[in-house]
Amino acid sequence: MKISQIAGFLGSGKTTALMKIVDGLMERGDKVAIVVNDVGDISVDAKFVEAHGLKVKEISGGCICCQIAGSFAETIAKLYDNYHPDIVIVEPSGVAIPWGLKRAAEYSEAKTDVHITHAPVITLVDSTRIEMLIRAVKRLVETQIREADVCFVNKIDAATPEEIKMTEQFIKEINPTAEIAYMSAETGEGVEHACDLIENGVSARYDDAVEAERLKTEYNGGE
Repeated sequence: MKISQIAGFLGSGKTTALMKIVDGLMERGDKVAIVVNDVGDISVDAKFVEAHGLKVKEISGGCICCQIAGSFAETIAKLYDNYHPDIVIVEPSGVAIPWGLKRAAEYSEAKTDVHITHAPVITLVDSTRIEMLIRAVKRLVETQIREADVCFVNKIDAATPEEIKMTEQFIKEINPTAEIAYMSAETGEGVEHACDLIENGVSARYDDAVEAERLKTEYNGGE
């Protein structure tokens, strides 16, 4: 079973883009489940995706990659046992860390006979709010970009050329090896590419040694 996570800071357009992507995957014949993580008491996102007739398991009360990782693993195992989806799309909270979420997903292998593979980690970066993101929540956004395989410059239909260029440069500075793509849920640009990545692409599994090296080189300046 493949896990696909679509990350991005709060308000980055994750839910709208996610539903366009899910529609595309289902049109291709994929059986898709969605896990929505929300840090508040009420999840509008969960109601929105359920309105599309999709199975949602909502986990509230904390970040799925750390505080309640056990519950997340159980959710993934139950989805596999009960529905056997081809793809589970995870919409983390806007404060979740992609690499840690991989580890949480793989815990499900101890609870059932599922084998987890990961689609390339997608991070959406809101180009219409790039200056605010850099100013207010730079470190968190940097982490989500750093751990992505593909960064989509999102909301390009509403952004100025200067904002798009600034977003591209910000991504390149943080993660020069990430693919940069472009998305607009309004026009549909980038949706098919995201579907291709989720269906056909593969991202590395969690590895303690790799994580230790990442922490050393990326967060401590190589010291």
